[in-house]
Amino acid sequence: MPQDGRVVAEGAAAAHLQAELTPIVTVGSIATLTVRLARADAAAATSSESSARPVGDGSSTVTVTVVPRGLRFLVGGRRSRQVRLSATAPAEIRFPMLAVDRGPAEVTVLVRGDGELPLATARLTSEVVTSDDHDQAGLVRATVRIGTADPLIAARPTLRVDEEHARGRSILHLALRVGPEVHRFRVRLADKSRLVHDVRTSLARAKEVGAELSAADRAAAVERALREVGARLADRVLDRRARDLLWSRRADLDGLVLQTTGEVELPWELLVVRRPGAAPTDADPFLGQLGLTRWLYDVSPPASVRLSTTDAPAQRAATRVASASVVALGSGWIGAADGGAAAAMRNGAGVVVECGGSGGRSALSETFLAAFSAELAGGSPVDHASRLAREAARAAGEACALAYAVYGHPDARALAA
Repeated sequence: MPQDGRVVAEGAAAAHLQAELTPIVTVGSIATLTVRLARADAAAATSSESSARPVGDGSSTVTVTVVPRGLRFLVGGRRSRQVRLSATAPAEIRFPMLAVDRGPAEVTVLVRGDGELPLATARLTSEVVTSDDHDQAGLVRATVRIGTADPLIAARPTLRVDEEHARGRSILHLALRVGPEVHRFRVRLADKSRLVHDVRTSLARAKEVGAELSAADRAAAVERALREVGARLADRVLDRRARDLLWSRRADLDGLVLQTTGEVELPWELLVVRRPGAAPTDADPFLGQLGLTRWLYDVSPPASVRLSTTDAPAQRAATRVASASVVALGSGWIGAADGGAAAAMRNGAGVVVECGGSGGRSALSETFLAAFSAELAGGSPVDHASRLAREAARAAGEACALAYAVYGHPDARALAA
């Protein structure tokens, strides 16, 4: 029963990743994920061949990380293991996990070298049920090659978010890389849904401020309110050292990539870069203003995308997208049954713009979407197009455009008509 498996870049495979998981597991029981890594030439190797040749990013040692949702590691269990690939035999690792949340569960397996961008990913889904009275047998399996990290992505400033989620609690394993500096840390969210609700409520209130003011004054008032929300959220999901690093390297954050296993609920674009210990000022940038692009690990965004024949990205349900198309999902789609941006990307979209606001696609989105499309049509890559579109929307008094999320390859360009 094959499932999702993706690699980050094209090229000949030096090794392969295989992951296996039971398709149905009873709540409270143990589900064991089995991960195997083997060199492409291991089957042909003789017992005398013991030297390990480079793989992926040039190292013979890789790190295997497991990120579960609906399952959790046993007490004392390790989420990451280092593996030295042998030329003679595959390496096998087992990750036992407890099934805790009834319903769909999933596990993402990441193989990393020295950088944050995985060399390979595999995503397996399972179903956690209340009773073992079923006739489902066998294993779900994904087999993918271990490639090389896309150098255009790996060289960019990166905020990496691996999210474990079970029983309403989230553990965010984060890494911030800017140039040669890397900071890895962990944040626990005891009630993720409550945090998301509070943030969305705060955003709605921010957009309502200054209703009696002129259009220009109201836009400034809304942006100041959004900056307060973004500063509080930064304090919640980033530790002090990460906030300090963002501030000290703020001149090097252009083209920031948010790499994630699937944390798509929080508005990372609204996080504010500000002086440590100081209140946010009008000069402090939002991450979204730096051309932030979201990169989902289990998809491979294309470097060339197709624009709609209309003046703005086509607005479609996440389950109905054209290959490599640029798609706008109105806020009415967020959290919808079709899965929103993550589902659209997994279904083949090239770029997804997920709109902020409430009540579906609003008039406030028109400037951003039109400017974004025009920049892409003019040859700008996705990250530049998103940054310039935000600037156009801000100049038009549409501060809400700061919250839009753009998924895809940051260097992707539109195909010639």
